Amino acid sequence: MHSLRLAIRSLSAAPVSTLVIVLTLALGAGANTAIFSVVNSLLLRTLPVPEPDRLVTISSEFALAHGFKSGVGWSYAMWTRMQQVPPMFDGMLLWSQPTFNLAQGGERDPARVLLVSGSFFETLRLRPRVGRLLVPDDDVRGGGSDGPVAVISYRLWQDRFDGQNDAVGKTVTLEGAPFTIVGVTEASFLGLEVGQAFDLAIPLGTEPLVLGTRASIDETRAFIFAPLVRLKPGQSLQAATAALRSVQPLVLGVSPERMADVKPQFLREPFLAVAAPTGTSDFTRLRTQYQRPLLTLMVLVGVVLVIACVNIAGMLLARATARQHDVAVRLALGATRGRLVLQHMIENVLLAASGAAVGLLFSTWASQILVAQLSRLDARVVLNLVPDWSVLAFTVATTLVTAVIVGVAPALRATHVTPVSALRGPAGARPASQSNARVTSSFLILQVALSLILSVAAALLVATFGRLVHVPLGFDSERVLIATVETSKAAVDAADRTQLGERLVEAVSRVPGVESVASSSDTPLSKASQSPVMLKAERVQNAVSPRWFATYSTRLRSGRDFTPQDGPGAPPVAIVNEAFARKYFVGRNALGETIEGKTIVGIIEDAVYSTVRGGVRPTLYSPLAQAGDTGLSRRADVVISVRVASGRPALLTRDLSAALTAVDPRLTFSYTPLQEFVDASVAEDRIVAGLAGLFGGLAILLTALGLYGVTSYTVSRRRFEMGVRMALGAPRSHVLGLILARSLVLTSIGVLLGLAACVATTRYLEALLFGVAPMDPATVGAVAVVLIAVATVAALVPAVHATRIDPLVALRTE
Repeated sequence: MHSLRLAIRSLSAAPVSTLVIVLTLALGAGANTAIFSVVNSLLLRTLPVPEPDRLVTISSEFALAHGFKSGVGWSYAMWTRMQQVPPMFDGMLLWSQPTFNLAQGGERDPARVLLVSGSFFETLRLRPRVGRLLVPDDDVRGGGSDGPVAVISYRLWQDRFDGQNDAVGKTVTLEGAPFTIVGVTEASFLGLEVGQAFDLAIPLGTEPLVLGTRASIDETRAFIFAPLVRLKPGQSLQAATAALRSVQPLVLGVSPERMADVKPQFLREPFLAVAAPTGTSDFTRLRTQYQRPLLTLMVLVGVVLVIACVNIAGMLLARATARQHDVAVRLALGATRGRLVLQHMIENVLLAASGAAVGLLFSTWASQILVAQLSRLDARVVLNLVPDWSVLAFTVATTLVTAVIVGVAPALRATHVTPVSALRGPAGARPASQSNARVTSSFLILQVALSLILSVAAALLVATFGRLVHVPLGFDSERVLIATVETSKAAVDAADRTQLGERLVEAVSRVPGVESVASSSDTPLSKASQSPVMLKAERVQNAVSPRWFATYSTRLRSGRDFTPQDGPGAPPVAIVNEAFARKYFVGRNALGETIEGKTIVGIIEDAVYSTVRGGVRPTLYSPLAQAGDTGLSRRADVVISVRVASGRPALLTRDLSAALTAVDPRLTFSYTPLQEFVDASVAEDRIVAGLAGLFGGLAILLTALGLYGVTSYTVSRRRFEMGVRMALGAPRSHVLGLILARSLVLTSIGVLLGLAACVATTRYLEALLFGVAPMDPATVGAVAVVLIAVATVAALVPAVHATRIDPLVALRTE
């Protein structure tokens, strides 16, 4: 306690340097902890269930090769046949997480619904927060003895029912079907889909009540479910795989000899048990999409921490040097060198603890902002960011190891004095300044080199985002609103949905303020256009109504647009983009040619379709009225694109809702500005560029502070020399140039070393770059110039201060 009091007194005696060290450590460690918290929640954290290591998904080599940990999907028929097999595990469940509508009419109120088998909560060994959870007796057609029941999430319980226990027994409506709430899950359970928290869970048997006239889970070819099993104690993955493969023919409904006849072909792949302690799937592809960017950011923020370490080491060294007279006095009074080193280390631990506390608060705020940026159009990303033992251990280790390791050398250096030097006064306690100058100069060069590496990487990523946002889209997204109309509850047959879609377009076109309106089977940059199948296709197709190209302001290069006369009985026609014409009609005019039995009647300008990064792809457009199975007759929703005459598109939603409801009051709909699709397409690059730019700026700031500190330290150590120079007639400009020249030389050496390192490191960023080379001369040169300029400004303040030294006072002090 005596040593602790001395440490607190010593740190309080120099509040400015103590505060700077704590804030530097907090920024470096806090930024690392923020990124690690997201990485931990998204990639590493296990499910909040008992014994998660015993949870296993049923996949295959084929599915794993394509990124599907839970396999490519099970059908409900496969699950039904699996129930006939004698129990081989400690439990088994089937689940899916579709989005259903909580609103009974008008604008949609989407909810993430766990559609699960009755064994779901029993297999996961979960307990309710309030009421009870689903049981096998609830999983029957039409509902069990309590009728259709549902379990709501803790989040929905708080949002809709204010956390009141009387929520149990109340009714919630899904797609117009009432469900009685029987329980609430614990707050820690967000579901099995990483990043996508569920709102409520309902039994598989009640699915026909929700889907109504839409496709049912009874369809044999609807592979929309994921199975999960809990291993018995001591049961290995190899044993589970063998057990699953032994019943695979029975699950698929064939004899072992007929496995070669199973379709689709991916079902022939032998079952494979895969451990799933961190979750069963990545249907949202959040892990796949953000794994590389997050790990890249971890490396970049790690460099920030290294720069902070070098900065702290320099400040501790200067601090230790300034205290050498005090150390010499203590040694002269009988203190041992080990005791003084220990005292310095206690101070470092206090600095580390303070930095860890502030850094943890900063990381909590920063990680929440980062997760908010990860959210996409279809749903808000929800991650459990409550610090667990791994996050706390990471923060403590980062700050403690940083402060202790970088403080060892200054502590040893501070005690490397002789007791007799205390008799010579403060000046006599100072070691050779040349040695200190070499150490501090080395620290500064290292800081500059690391800052250049990080700043170049950040500038390349920022430049990538700049290139992406300026990619010509081929359409105007500013004044277009996408209205998705759900028609399954409408009083029309599936065959009449085409006419319903036309009536909806006509009703919307009469709304004041609407400039143009059209419908289509898909929308550019939508989630459907970015499916793995669509992304791998050589060409893409879309079915659109007349005036669709005018609505998107996509110019017609030659030929004509679709007209109302291009109906089911008219000759099949098509419109292609220029990329399609270049690829499939080399050296000749595509207009009038035939493709897939359709005559090409128009050619439009190239436009981005799936992703901004993917650019323009060969695209074929068909009249929506001639689309057949891909048209409205086989779809439950109608996608309507609306161009407004002026202003923000969202301002028209009330009038649009009234027009749609007038056609059929049972319709439900949702609105999304087209610009949100565009923004979502570059969201990953925006996040990476923003954070990388922040880290790059932080690195330059730390370097500037380090250079300021080193220059100030140099000026203080050379005070006598400066006094002698000016006493002998040296002009102030000479003293100013002397100090700035040293700073410029050190900075230049660091820049050169950094440039050499960039050649070897920036190539690892190539997969994240777009439209810019890993060693783009303009970007690298600009960063180098900015870094030198910032370093010069940082050194200018203490340099100017050196020119104001009174020679007489400097000589008298020494």
